[in-house]
Amino acid sequence: MALDEIDRRVAGALQVDGRASWRRIAGVIDVPVSTVVRRGNALLESGDVRIGVMSQTRTVLLEVQAHAGDVDAVARALAARPSSIFVYVLGSPVRILVEEHASEENSDLLLHDIPAIPGVTGVALIPVLEYYRTLTSWMPGQLTPEETRALNPAFGQVPPADGTVPALDEVDSAILAVLERDARAAAIDIAAAVGVSESAVRRRLGVLIGGAVDVRAVVAPAVLGLPIAGFVWLRVRPAAVATVAAALQASPFVRYAAFTLADEQILVDVAVPTVAELRRFLTESAWSAAVDGIRAASVVGAYKRSGMLTREV
Repeated sequence: MALDEIDRRVAGALQVDGRASWRRIAGVIDVPVSTVVRRGNALLESGDVRIGVMSQTRTVLLEVQAHAGDVDAVARALAARPSSIFVYVLGSPVRILVEEHASEENSDLLLHDIPAIPGVTGVALIPVLEYYRTLTSWMPGQLTPEETRALNPAFGQVPPADGTVPALDEVDSAILAVLERDARAAAIDIAAAVGVSESAVRRRLGVLIGGAVDVRAVVAPAVLGLPIAGFVWLRVRPAAVATVAAALQASPFVRYAAFTLADEQILVDVAVPTVAELRRFLTESAWSAAVDGIRAASVVGAYKRSGMLTREV
């Protein structure tokens, strides 16, 4: 589905705040409410824009190898795991990159769970030490900074790598269960479903969203005019890490960036409009002079984004 300027701005608003009302979005982006309602519902019905509930827990990265003929089946099995967040098949050489919610015993993940999937020939586990950007804080410029702040002053903040989240009681868990079925459910409907007052739901949502979870639109980069996608690993001198991180955070093409426990410490998920733009990103960016090594791979297929299965295979 090709998006025009209004579609892109509505999608951007939902990336900033997945629960913002159509009326609130219309006021911020200065588009008639009726237009926002029509365009917004069409985007959600198309499946090109989906609203997801994303946990703020600690994560780990996995690089999974598989026999050539088993790559698709292994990627689908990894995407079917409730604990996986994103699953991409990469080229050069072909392997599968996965982000998972970290368990108490990562040794089980590394030694038992993933190797038990038929077709897997190898797995490497890479802990995440710090996030510079996550997909819950990516919106490539459809809204101005002022519009973004008007919708969600906290947008752009990344979760702590230690995954500390508020403790949830039974009511909180019930509210999250409703959100997982319908992330844009009205507070009055959530209240009816969980058996508490609407005011209590609103109060608890204010703590849960941005604390335990984020509610954001998940949009494939190609829908936003960014069809060239890849991952980049950067080897950076310790003294230059902060400089490189700041430059990555300033780029609208960077969807995800994290400092990891690996030889090439910084992992970057990048999406750009053209191959020429990708070349410029790799060779002419402000951070390029501060890195000692670059490894890159194209995205061959996306099986899961932000905890939701995709159709991009």
